[in-house]
Amino acid sequence: FRFKVSVNLPRIRRPVQPTSVPAMARLHASILALALLGAVVRADETIGEATEFARRSVEAGVGQVVQMGEALSTSQGEAPSVAPEGTPIVMMHGMGDFASNPLGMVPIRKMIASDVNAYVHSVELCSKPSELSGCAVQDQSNGFLMTMDAQVDQFARVVKADPKLAQGFNAVGFSQGNTVIRGYIHRYNDPPVKSFVSMHGVMMGVAAIPRCPLNVTGLKLICNSVDDLAAMGVYTQFVQNHLAQANYYRDPKKLETYRKDGHFLPYINNEVSGKENSTYSENFKSLEKLVLVMAESDTMVKPKESEHFGFFKDGSMSELVDMRDAPWYVGDWFGLKTLDQAHKIDQLATPGDHLRFTRDFLLSTLKKYFVKSELIQI
Repeated sequence: FRFKVSVNLPRIRRPVQPTSVPAMARLHASILALALLGAVVRADETIGEATEFARRSVEAGVGQVVQMGEALSTSQGEAPSVAPEGTPIVMMHGMGDFASNPLGMVPIRKMIASDVNAYVHSVELCSKPSELSGCAVQDQSNGFLMTMDAQVDQFARVVKADPKLAQGFNAVGFSQGNTVIRGYIHRYNDPPVKSFVSMHGVMMGVAAIPRCPLNVTGLKLICNSVDDLAAMGVYTQFVQNHLAQANYYRDPKKLETYRKDGHFLPYINNEVSGKENSTYSENFKSLEKLVLVMAESDTMVKPKESEHFGFFKDGSMSELVDMRDAPWYVGDWFGLKTLDQAHKIDQLATPGDHLRFTRDFLLSTLKKYFVKSELIQI
């Protein structure tokens, strides 16, 4: 089998309905699906193939691959001509994208470095803990196959190994990449994140597992595999151990099951009784600034208000609760209220769908929050 997982978080399809197939048969189907998924990374696959798959996903409107509103000119994609002076920046891409993507992440990294006059490290998520870069195809597929816990651990290894980040850094994430950064802040934060800009980040999770479009060339086989896994049950340990998106699936009608069997999100939210971790809160409170950017017409993240730390009310799949009225804010579960009361949270919005912001918006936002006033050239 030879296919790649750059499925990204596609548009929401109807929830999987319970199946009449016996549980053991479903387990076998899921194991087969995982075996197919495990065949995605082959030694002879190239950056070119990963790039083509990412391009196809963007054209189909199903990915977490960044698409800028304007094309980047050569001059906009150049690195600084002088030694960078600003606080270093770490970028974390979304699912289906990859750090060495020549059509997106690479020119965006260079553009930010030039405009903000700072060193920028775009993190790759390799499968082996000892490998910190040079794994384009793995980096692309691991946004899907690597658990969120493992992604956070690998992110921590990468930034810890970079001497240019030793004194701390600013962070900008794209979609699921923000969930990785948030997990890093709670669990590691060494070196520390100073300011954090979340571009359409899945901050409070999702209330529906995003699904794959079966009619997109190259995606049908992987979509069928995902369906088999999801049909087994999002909160089964098999799925939690093998499907990254299941780790931040927060079903407002099954919160007891989510807190009992879910991995990652319930723990960094400090919402599992007896498992609260004060370090998670203290690390989050240490941020100098948290900037939450929501896509006003987001069709990928349900609900889109998750990008502003809002969500559905407990027990409802339709009634929304704003960040400041939510129990995680009122009870200050992980430091969100403390940050906000210190005037360290800004909520912004962009028109259009998921990750469809403009170059000018991205650059102006990063310059506002990452560049000290005395460094800004007027």
